[in-house]
Amino acid sequence: MVKMRNQYLAKVQTNDWVVVHDPDEVFNEGFCSNVRGLCHKAKQQGIVLLLINSHDTTFQSDGSEDSSVSDFFKNLIYRKAAGTYYEGVGEVKEVHETLIIPGTVTTVQLPKEKYWYQHVKYWHEVWERACRNVFLGGGGNNAGTRNPSWKPLRDLCDRLGLNTWPKTRDYLRKGDIDMELKEWFLDNNCEGWDFDHEEMEAGRWYFEFLHPEEATLPDGRSWKPVFEIPKGHPAEVMRYVEDTYMQVLGRHAEQEGKEAYVKAIVDGTLKREDLPQILKQSPEYTQKVAPPGESMRLNIPVSVDLKLSEDLIVQALMRSTTFWEKIKPRLDIGKYLEDQVEEVQWAELQRWFYAEHPTLKAFAKKLGELSHA
Repeated sequence: MVKMRNQYLAKVQTNDWVVVHDPDEVFNEGFCSNVRGLCHKAKQQGIVLLLINSHDTTFQSDGSEDSSVSDFFKNLIYRKAAGTYYEGVGEVKEVHETLIIPGTVTTVQLPKEKYWYQHVKYWHEVWERACRNVFLGGGGNNAGTRNPSWKPLRDLCDRLGLNTWPKTRDYLRKGDIDMELKEWFLDNNCEGWDFDHEEMEAGRWYFEFLHPEEATLPDGRSWKPVFEIPKGHPAEVMRYVEDTYMQVLGRHAEQEGKEAYVKAIVDGTLKREDLPQILKQSPEYTQKVAPPGESMRLNIPVSVDLKLSEDLIVQALMRSTTFWEKIKPRLDIGKYLEDQVEEVQWAELQRWFYAEHPTLKAFAKKLGELSHA
């Protein structure tokens, strides 16, 4: 939780190195043996943040173990600059957080074949945390009221006297819950947005792990999760964008960029297959694929004066809703007109346009003249 993280960070002195891990994150022995040397070397090189690769292990309900090496590198090792803090994300800002390091943040990814952390979880813990996230912040990236099901859930819980997560958790564990609450779980059993996914997992925690004996209601209806999302559905596109960020940049997508790309793909102004190449043209990707040991700048929130380059401007535009809704259509229409006339005519059209400031009717007439020239 954001508040908890800032409480421990307040106990750290400026310029001390911070090594963070959650209870379900365990560093490998190679990292534990060398952590002091890694931090000392990083300090000598002016590096502020070390990113470490995640190995994910989930223990399934049948006792099997599902393990994988992810493309994700997490910001678990850093030197505390003055003013460093954690900030909540999304609308509610209760559960998920981002690390804010003021100043110039120089970063390296530790070699993934040598250093990593194991993220260990059980299937039912994932479902319980999903339920917690939905209750506290609306699910997903603290969606809050952007999730239309969240306020009805909280209103219902308030009527039942469930105004904190511990009370709600214990109430669900006990079972035989209010029928309205069961109805809420049944109404939110479908895959979709990230908060829809967590709502579905909340229902799975109650009906599949805690109380399978309650999975069939008195009227004969049964709990059944729905996993399929039609291709092209905004939620399916959102998942594609998130997966592409992870595959190309090795990190989760920031909210504004994610929403802008989803809207562009859904509206048809961007082909989904073009997104990987767009991300690969970003300065962040260039730094990511730099030779091992080189320092690189990553896209984390910092307070710093920036020297704007052409690449940086283009990257910012690509993540802007204004770009996709207003700027890009204007560029595309202008390019279309340019392609329809000769080079000399295009130069003549530009001079005439800025000199005359024509009406739409006059502009159409001029295009007619050029097309017959």
